[in-house]
Parts: sequence; C-alpha cells; structure tokens
Amino acid sequence: MQENVGKEFLPLVSKPGWIMTWLIRIFGTAILLVMLIILAVLPLLVCEKIWTFVLFAILYYPVWAIAMYRFFRFIKKTRKETVIKITVDDKGIHYDKLNGNKQEILYSQLGRSYLSDNYDVYLTQMRKTWVLTVGVDGNTTRVLFNETDPAYSYYTKNSRALRARFIEGIVCFRPDLKIDPFVFKELSIHPEKFTFDTKRYMKHVLECAIIAGILLLISLVFMFIIVKV
Repeated sequence: MQENVGKEFLPLVSKPGWIMTWLIRIFGTAILLVMLIILAVLPLLVCEKIWTFVLFAILYYPVWAIAMYRFFRFIKKTRKETVIKITVDDKGIHYDKLNGNKQEILYSQLGRSYLSDNYDVYLTQMRKTWVLTVGVDGNTTRVLFNETDPAYSYYTKNSRALRARFIEGIVCFRPDLKIDPFVFKELSIHPEKFTFDTKRYMKHVLECAIIAGILLLISLVFMFIIVKV
C-alpha cells in the first residue's frame, strides 16, 4: 500500500522567484554599502579638529579593518553552507547546499517530540513566526522551507507548497504521528487536499486586521483622553 502511495507522491522542488530575489539583492547591497561608507567616514563625521581626527583615526581604522576582515571572512564561510535547492519527496525533505553537501529530514526519522505532550507535529514560534516542528531521532527540530539564500541562490516562491507537501507526506507515510489541528488552521492548509486554503488565509488576515484596528482605535482614544486632560 505504501509503495503505491510513494509512486503517486511526486517530488516537489523549490522554485525561484527572481523578481523578489533581485529586489532583495539590490536593496540589501545598497543598505550594506551605505553602512560601510558611514563606518569608513565616521572619524570625519565626529571629529571637528584635525588633531582629534588623527588621534581617533589611529585608534579607529585598525579596529575597523579587523572587523571588515572578519565580516567578509564570515560571509565567505557561510556562503559554502548556502542551500541552493529544497526537495520534498516520498522520503522526506532534502536540502542541497552550494558545497555539494546534503541535509535531510526523513519521515522514517520522525518520532516523539518532548516539547509537546499531545502531538508529534506542531508549531513553535521563531522570530515571531510559526514554524513547523517535529521530533527527529529524539531531538526537537524545526523544519524550514525558505532556507535558500537570495544573495547566493534565490528566494523560494513556493515555500507554502513545499510545507503543505511535507505535511501530506507525514500523513501518507507516518500515519502513526499526531498532527496538531492548529497546524492546518494557522498555516492555512486544507486538511484533506493539502493545498493552500485561500478562504481560511483571508479569514485569518481579516481577523488580524480587525484586532489591529481595535487596538489602534483604543490607542487613539487613550491619546485623545490624555491630550484633553
């Protein structure tokens, strides 16, 4: 039975969104250049007298040079670990890196996760964003679907589809694992078709907009009362 499901479960590969990729590259490069220029001319901006500029420059520029060297060395090092392709298939999710290495999370590795007593697949927050979380070989692991770096590879435009396909794979190949219903609700994934649920997403956006509007209205009322007093 599982073999037949595997034949029908076609691989899904990350797709580049080139418009967003180049926007991120252009604005990111511009911001980086502005910051480097400001740091380079900082002594000229803060020192009004020649002798203070010379003294400050003697202390500042060696530190600046070392910091720049370490920064670009770090960039060069992290570049090798850049993810260039994400694939979800009947085995799990695979991350192909620029240096030729491959990282993967297989369905066969999934099991109990100690952060949740009731579910094996659930959401946790990372940088104020809900992230799919599973147990891999006894360790709590966050599964990311936008790991490609726009600077060295591209911005992934189908990260939602990759996430939905991975969840579908869990349902198909690991039916013993319990998935928190909140996963489908928060990520706007149809629990049967495993596609992006536009209606649920728009409802979620509308709810957030209403809450934000109420909070803004309350804030304006308080500001009005304070000004009146």
